[in-house]
Amino acid sequence: MIASDLSESSLLIIEQGMKLARQLYAAVCIIHVVDNASQYSSYAPGQPTVWNWEEVQQYAIDFLTNGTQKHLDVDKEILVRIGDPKKEIIEQAAILNMSYLVIGTHGRTGLSRLVVGSNAEYLIRHSTVPVVVIPYRRESH
Repeated sequence: MIASDLSESSLLIIEQGMKLARQLYAAVCIIHVVDNASQYSSYAPGQPTVWNWEEVQQYAIDFLTNGTQKHLDVDKEILVRIGDPKKEIIEQAAILNMSYLVIGTHGRTGLSRLVVGSNAEYLIRHSTVPVVVIPYRRESH
């Protein structure tokens, strides 16, 4: 299972996950979880308070489908859920009996990590399957 946050850097994480899948002759499930709490963090007067979740889900599916088109040699499934990303990823990895979880890190430290939180750290601590962590800026590490 490869977790994606739909950032451009997540395509690099997917690339690394696909390499691992090829080496293991494995199929891949790419998961993105739309954080249903994010609609409240961007609330502003005059903005709708309810998102069109179907449109958000379709955007995620389109992004991941387009971003993985070159990986035709790997059997893959795209899974988009709505909820708490950390908990949904852990739950889906268990339900689908995944062998590995591939995630990326943004490399935030200090206050920015404290404010934003660390999904990667949570996943590492709570996953019931091995976690492969790909640093966001591999070339600078």
